[in-house]
Amino acid sequence: MPAPVSPVFVFLIRAITLFAIWWVLTLGDLDGLVFGAIVTALAAGYSIRLFPPSSYRFRPVGLLVFVGYFLSRSVVAGLDVARRLLSPALPVKPGEIRITLNLPKGSPRWLLANTLSLMPGTLSVLLEGDRLILHCLDTSAPVKEDVRATEQQVARLFGLPLPHGDGVGR
Repeated sequence: MPAPVSPVFVFLIRAITLFAIWWVLTLGDLDGLVFGAIVTALAAGYSIRLFPPSSYRFRPVGLLVFVGYFLSRSVVAGLDVARRLLSPALPVKPGEIRITLNLPKGSPRWLLANTLSLMPGTLSVLLEGDRLILHCLDTSAPVKEDVRATEQQVARLFGLPLPHGDGVGR
């Protein structure tokens, strides 16, 4: 695994990215330029504390595949949640599942937990070590299989090999 990138370099990349987003959101208005620079610098600084630089890097093709996967799964899951909520019987069986993750600690695990929280019907409750507790709208659905498929997509995004096996309940 390559060495982590310098925090100063990561700060600059994050600050420039956040400032570019600020610039777009303000439509290039010069009146907020100084304020935007201060706010984006503070946000970049806090992001370094919350999410320190990692040696894991996205692969460009993996990023495109991951975005496509995420968007398609979000639509499918969103339609499923809408169907359940609009059904008079409200077919849900909420609960939690516990999964032992195969991804290495750091950015890959954080991305997986946050990705699962953004998909309708699931919410990451606790990520502790290699264990993830996930709240599910319907525990009778193939949630574990969906988590494993998403874990594979995250691994592919970072170019990481994953061992086979479900790791559920270990």
